[in-house]
Amino acid sequence: MNGDQSLVFDRPFFSVIIPSYNCAWSLSDAIESVLAQTWSNYEIIVVDDGSTDETAELVRRYEVRYIYQPNAGRASARNTGIDAANGQWIAFLDADDLWLPFKLAKQFTMLQRHPDAVMI
Repeated sequence: MNGDQSLVFDRPFFSVIIPSYNCAWSLSDAIESVLAQTWSNYEIIVVDDGSTDETAELVRRYEVRYIYQPNAGRASARNTGIDAANGQWIAFLDADDLWLPFKLAKQFTMLQRHPDAVMI
């Protein structure tokens, strides 16, 4: 783990927003790739954009925030996640994508090196 995680944060450093529309087939892998991160100061928000598959049931297996909205598209689902986020930084992950285990740790390191950054 990154030694900087000993810092005290009053809220999650990253809010990981996963918009999902009928992606139960891949959502579990996406969530697991976040849970496997070496950096652990994050929250996961899954925004279900009106799915008709088993998305809601699948998400109940995890300690994540789940938000359902009627289908309005990926951009709307991302905006819903941003509105609900508590993190200092937003990180998007599509429901059919995966992260490597050091992604958030590397981003945190880059933010420490470049405190004026507004996006990575």
